[in-house]
Amino acid sequence: MKKHVNHPADGKRKRFSVSGLVVSLLLLVLFVVCIGILWSTGIVPALYLILGSVVFLLLCGVVLWLTRDPARRVRRIIGFVLAVLLALLGIAGDIALWRAARTLRGVTDTTGEQSAVAFYVLVDSEYETLNDLEGDTLGILSQLDRTNTDETLQITESEHGLTFATVEYESLLELADALRDGQVSGIVLNQAFLALYEEIPGYEEFASEVRELFVQELAHEVQDAGQTDGSVITVLISGSDTRRERIDRRGRSDVNIIARVNRETHEILLVSTPRDYYVPLDLKDNPYDKLTHAGIYGMDVLQGTLENLYDIQIDYYVRINFTGFIGVIDALGGIDVYSDYDFTARNFEYHQGINHLNGEQALAFARERHAFAAGDRQRGKHQMEVIRAVLNKAMSPSILSGYMDIMESVEGSMDTNVPYVLIAEVVREQLSENAAWNVETYSVDGTGTRAMTYSMPQQLYVMIPDETTVQEAKDKLAALA
Repeated sequence: MKKHVNHPADGKRKRFSVSGLVVSLLLLVLFVVCIGILWSTGIVPALYLILGSVVFLLLCGVVLWLTRDPARRVRRIIGFVLAVLLALLGIAGDIALWRAARTLRGVTDTTGEQSAVAFYVLVDSEYETLNDLEGDTLGILSQLDRTNTDETLQITESEHGLTFATVEYESLLELADALRDGQVSGIVLNQAFLALYEEIPGYEEFASEVRELFVQELAHEVQDAGQTDGSVITVLISGSDTRRERIDRRGRSDVNIIARVNRETHEILLVSTPRDYYVPLDLKDNPYDKLTHAGIYGMDVLQGTLENLYDIQIDYYVRINFTGFIGVIDALGGIDVYSDYDFTARNFEYHQGINHLNGEQALAFARERHAFAAGDRQRGKHQMEVIRAVLNKAMSPSILSGYMDIMESVEGSMDTNVPYVLIAEVVREQLSENAAWNVETYSVDGTGTRAMTYSMPQQLYVMIPDETTVQEAKDKLAALA
């Protein structure tokens, strides 16, 4: 019988063949992980997953074919290089997808918001810490935000062992006068109310006259608004054009836009309500106040106030910091907005027609009101135009090139109680259908006058609603349901 003689090449051939198989199997494992991450995000359509799977499996087969024969040195090197490139691409893709999903989950499913109640003293006061105030008298509001004030004083006593004598004042003006006149050593006031002094002659600079010794953060739950997963979704877009430390902190709402989205007809209606609209707040006894002040009392109050105004149910809200939104617009590569006029704002020039704007230019466009006879009405139109432009860009395939930058910009500049699964479903539908959306905008109108407000019980500028435009807004919202 003829004996088989092992040649050195046989061992070499076997060793390199195993290496090629191992590399191919590792690629296959990486592929399974990648598909698993894609599937877990809920964003990628099934067809895309299937096509991606087929392509990746074919590439794994190519790598195996290239590396299986050690006698073909050049082809084997090409196979290993291809394997490394595919591995790096897969790892980078996995990390990017994980970060994007984590960020999106971080800004969705919001269930709460924060109030910041501060201990204020005059700027030139000798007090440096909260302990320095112990034994002195503090001013507090007798009615407004009393629950938060009392909770803050209770926490201060239980956690810091500090108690204070207090004097109650009925209005913000009386509270400010008491501090200015030395009747009290300090005041306890929700940070959101400090901004209201800007609206009162003689008190515009009060915020710069005081400094914080201590801030207590208080958490509040946001009530479930009766959310829906249907084809028609109504979302309140609430925002401020000034930077806040936290996006979920209560404060005035300068932007109040209702977006009704019909997913079947691919229509979006944006209805803007001026910040100075004089409306009954969704509080006990429905006191009249400016709409912008509703945000001070929480998203539930703001949302309920607008629901009562338009006889609708709002399913979700999105809170936007327009100043922080600069990064989103820059990450999108800028947006194209339409201007009704030629005007200049914050050293930026805009012309009638389409303007391509970066983040800073878009913010100036959305904030300007003094350049127009219509004032805040025109600002509301510009804000809707910015949102429309962002939506148009976000629905374009070009968003994929900078989606990580966009995700990082969104974090910290917005939050929402829209469920992650619903956003993923809408994105998945858009990727599958690549539908063209029709975005319509409408602004309600009113007449400027002066009236007493709940938050500041004295004559302030307000806008009395024009019921004809309010009814038209109702009709438009109902037509899209």
